Amino acid sequence: MKKLPIILGVTGLLFAGSASALPQTKYTSSCKPLAPTEGEYPEKKVGSITSQSAFKKITAANEAYADGKHAESIALLNELIAESGDKVAVGRGQYLLGVNYNAMERYNDAVRAFQKALNSGFLTPANAANIRMSIARVYMVQENYNEALKWMKQYFDNVIKPPASSYAAYSQMFYQTEKFRESICPAYIAIQQGYSSKKGLYGILFGAHYKLNDLAGAEVIGEEMVELYADDKSAYNNLFAVYSRRGKQADMLALAELARMNGIWKSETNYKQLSALFSNNQTPRLAAERLKEGIEEGIVESTEDNWKRVADNYFYAKDLENAVKAYDKASGFTSSGKYDYKVAIMYQDRDNYKKAIERYKSAIRKGGLDKEDIGYAYMNLGVSQFRLGQESAAIATMERASKYPKVAKNAKAYIKYIGDLKRMKESIAAMKLEEDSTDNDS
Repeated sequence: MKKLPIILGVTGLLFAGSASALPQTKYTSSCKPLAPTEGEYPEKKVGSITSQSAFKKITAANEAYADGKHAESIALLNELIAESGDKVAVGRGQYLLGVNYNAMERYNDAVRAFQKALNSGFLTPANAANIRMSIARVYMVQENYNEALKWMKQYFDNVIKPPASSYAAYSQMFYQTEKFRESICPAYIAIQQGYSSKKGLYGILFGAHYKLNDLAGAEVIGEEMVELYADDKSAYNNLFAVYSRRGKQADMLALAELARMNGIWKSETNYKQLSALFSNNQTPRLAAERLKEGIEEGIVESTEDNWKRVADNYFYAKDLENAVKAYDKASGFTSSGKYDYKVAIMYQDRDNYKKAIERYKSAIRKGGLDKEDIGYAYMNLGVSQFRLGQESAAIATMERASKYPKVAKNAKAYIKYIGDLKRMKESIAAMKLEEDSTDNDS
């Protein structure tokens, strides 16, 4: 995944953690295992199957289950339970019966069978703990999360060295019942113990912190998710939302640019967001280039408004050449001369009076200018003409400008100034001619 150390002076995303370190938040810092992580179950004499016929039926039922022949396995087990006096065999048969029912999605029957196996008293502590987990999982599949949580608590109260998968399931149950605080530590411990499907657990951690309004914690989790799941758009979107709520404009910009570089943010909305972020961060050139990139790749619609945004940002970046090109693109969507007027002002400000004259004339010819802008267009055209020594044309243009109230006073003053300047030049020329004549006579 690409990272951004610096973007035009904006600190980029170099997360403090690493993909191998677990995220630390005010909630995860206190997480501890819910059951012993070492030790052995207490010994319990549960006996063994003494009946040869019962043993054969259990074996046959196991084989049928392994082959996916659940109905056959269930029939053998029901026969065993009904006829055998071997209580150990019956207890184990009830457990296997529950496993078969669960596989056939006969969940209520599965729970009853598991409970009978549990109540039989002929199970080791380890098997009894696992049955409690099985019952919890059945209720979870049925979306009866309250019952599932009850049985999971019993499981953790009796289990030793529970696997990561049990913590993962517990976390999911809490999250589904909107017990967000309680969902955090089981998810954290499952990740800590190396649970293989970590992505969903990180999602729980992020969602829980966000729901608890711990935005600092959500940010830590979100940054970890971007590191781990660099190709997942939702990871970027989630972290972006947190940065937005925390008012971290620089981080929003860095993340959005990172998402673009990694090929994640490729929608019209994404390009517009990125452009707006650069603009708000006082980097108008990149704001223009990102939106232009989106348009040229066919992701952002080529419209007058979008090209105007590109042009305006190039204008603020003082990039005349690209601003002119973008304004010309915008101009292609309208018959108005408003963009020629903008370009003319840009040329005039840079003392390129020849091109300014061309654009002012084009703007006036096309029309569609605001009433005030028409007067200024004539006024500025006259000034540009004067700068190129086109005094007669300048006066004629200023006379047109003088008909517009906003610029009338200035236009008339300019006409007077040009006239006074012309008369001054003529006077100086006459005086020089007289001096030359006197010198010749002497």
